[in-house]
This record gives sequence, structure tokens and C-alpha cells, in this order.
Amino acid sequence: MKITAITQQKRSSRINIFIDEKFAFGLSKKTLVDFNLFNGKFLNEKEISQILEKDQLTRAIEKSFRLLGIRPRSQKELEKKLKEKEFAPEIIEKTIARIKELGYLDDKKFAKAWLEARKFSHKGKYVVQRELKEKGVAEETIKKTISSYSVKDELKSAEEIAEKKITSYKDLNKFAKKQKLAQFLARRGFSWETIIKILGKIN
Repeated sequence: MKITAITQQKRSSRINIFIDEKFAFGLSKKTLVDFNLFNGKFLNEKEISQILEKDQLTRAIEKSFRLLGIRPRSQKELEKKLKEKEFAPEIIEKTIARIKELGYLDDKKFAKAWLEARKFSHKGKYVVQRELKEKGVAEETIKKTISSYSVKDELKSAEEIAEKKITSYKDLNKFAKKQKLAQFLARRGFSWETIIKILGKIN
């Protein structure tokens, strides 16, 4: 089988490969260079299979970096996104292994960063715990991460958001204020231990 033409795709940085005068497949320029493909080169089926597999892997890795550039992600999140793009299971497995090898995919670091971000936005430990579980982080990693969210830190975060929120309850009586504030803090994932301490400060 002979490469008879190599053309640029109109709306992409990828290229088209024609074999024996017919369109065969699209490739990235990186794959073209990696396999030293040129017009007139002969290929067998095994070589074509290797080329296509390498190109899929390159695409999956590039897609992963684009996703991670938007925000950090857990391993399960990245796997799900690659599945949605219909990459083959073996390509996804190799991609995840490569991204982890490069140090850009680590659920422990992801969980820690997620916790810090949620603390900054005044969310309690139960919300963080639920969100990490939804993102496919291992239970052991979640437990270890949540354990670093101290009672003191959670109380401070709850106090800060409560002080802002309670101003919107100025027309309510003391009981109604406490009820509204308790519901608000509970929705944000704060523990009842913390909520009770906050309510005790309302006079």
C-alpha cells in the first residue's frame, strides 16, 4: 500500500493521508513526523495499525492536557471525559498512565486542592466529602483529606459566611433567624457541631 497524497485538513491542524489514490485516515502532524511518512512511502497493514494507535494516543493525551488546563481533575473524571470522546479503552488506559507518569494526575493532590478551594468558598466538610466521592476519588483518600479540615478551620469558615448571611435576616425574630441560618449552613455542608456553635453566638 502506497501513500499517494498528503493534504492539510481545512479546519484543523491535522492532515489527510491518501493510500492508493483513496482517502485512508487523518493524522496529527506529530504522528506524521514520528513515523516519517511521506508521499510515495509504502506501508503494510501492521504499520498502519501502529500509526493509527499512536495517533489516537497522541490525540487522547492532547485532549487530556486541554481538560486539565481548564481545571484540575480526578482520574475518574478524566477517564469519563475520554470515554465520552469515544477513545478505545486501551488508549484511555495508556493515556492515564502517561499523564500520571508526567505528574499531572494525582488524586491525593487533587483532593487536597479541591478542599482548599472549597474552604475558600466557605463550604463545610460534608459538601467536600460528597463532591470528592462524586468525582471518583478513593474513600481512603477522601477520609485522609477531610481529616485535615480541622474543627477550628470549619468554625472559622462558618462564622465568616454566617456574618454575611445573617444581615439578610434582619427583619426576622431570633428564633426565625436561627432556623434560617441553620438551614443555610447545613446546605453548605457544615457539621451540626459547628452549626450549633454558630447559633449560640446569635443574641
